Amino acid sequence: MFDPHAAYSGELERVQQVIARLAGDGDRFAETLRQEQIAHLSYSQVTAVEFCPRRYYLQYVRQVELTPVPAYFAKGKLIHNIIAETYIRLNAAQSVDRDAYFQRIGQAFDGEQRVHLENAVALHLENLWHGCRVVGIEQPFAFAVSDAMPPIVGVIDLILEKDGQFIVIDHKTGHDFYPQDELQMAIYREYIRRAYGAVDPQFYYESYRWVNNLKRIRKPAFQRHPVNLQYTDWQVAENRLKAASRQIEAIRRAHSGSKTGICFRCPYFRQC
Repeated sequence: MFDPHAAYSGELERVQQVIARLAGDGDRFAETLRQEQIAHLSYSQVTAVEFCPRRYYLQYVRQVELTPVPAYFAKGKLIHNIIAETYIRLNAAQSVDRDAYFQRIGQAFDGEQRVHLENAVALHLENLWHGCRVVGIEQPFAFAVSDAMPPIVGVIDLILEKDGQFIVIDHKTGHDFYPQDELQMAIYREYIRRAYGAVDPQFYYESYRWVNNLKRIRKPAFQRHPVNLQYTDWQVAENRLKAASRQIEAIRRAHSGSKTGICFRCPYFRQC
């Protein structure tokens, strides 16, 4: 019989073992958790089930692959990898070769997609964080809220420290700047508090807007937006996590999920 009060006891240790085994490889983290069927709850899962239970079912229960892979997904992954490499190189006091980045982009994309990525890389290199200690790059993490919920997991794009102040950064890409969701940064803050004892870190969304010509745009193509969290926000975030966890458990037990009717905004629209 399912016991919600002890259903996930021991899962945090399993997740932490995966993190240690992968030596901090954020790219393989989520895939490994799925392959080894380790229960976990991420910000992406929460937003998926809140958007549409059917989408959650397809993406996380049936693990349906998007076919073909959307260009925005592949572009976003590449710019994330390039940004990570930049800070790895800077942290090792190595030079950053913009032409090498452009060559990599050209091997994967052409036409408008290539231009979008080249412009994003140019903006990234113009807006680097200087004078900071690199604490983590694409850093996987996990922590438990209670045994009645799966451990909360995620991968933080960039963690910096300057003059004793922790700075947490998440990179976003798309055709426009999208509204922030404070749940993501609330989760990150709780991890930073637990892992480093930093009670008041700074948070930023760094957003890259796909554009064809940086000289002919009416609004910026890059935005560094601070996220201001109140100390009371973790309780709000925890309530959201618990509600999503209950809904996810119901979907998994029923092996089905209902549609919300906003299919035009869903990447699984053609495969639903």
